[in-house]
Amino acid sequence: MTTQAPARGTGRHLDFANAQGQRFRLQVEDDPVDACAFTVRVIPLPEPLEAAAGASDHRRAAAPTASTTPVAAAALAALTAREREVAALIAEGLTNDQVAGRLYICRSTVKTHLQSIYAKAGVPNRTALVALLHAVA
Repeated sequence: MTTQAPARGTGRHLDFANAQGQRFRLQVEDDPVDACAFTVRVIPLPEPLEAAAGASDHRRAAAPTASTTPVAAAALAALTAREREVAALIAEGLTNDQVAGRLYICRSTVKTHLQSIYAKAGVPNRTALVALLHAVA
């Protein structure tokens, strides 16, 4: 997994591969109006040139290992049904406000669910959560 985190205000992203070797970019964009808001998008990446030339081992090296995937899956299994719903919507790139609207709950409830999800999954933030969810998928 490769990461790049430029200064605030520019596009931050995390490149990763799922278990099938498909590559994605998790992109975080700051809201130009609200300093506390941001958007998370998951974008499929094209095949790397090395993979197109037949070096598919490069893709597989970035995929989660057999030992990390069960640990991540076990951590996510500890989530409640509602926390799984919130996590799934976050993985789709929805903001806290959008998740709250979809699930008919308050934004503060979404934040509470996210803190619980982070603790149970052992991740520090939203970006790491989405990467974990895609690694397990």
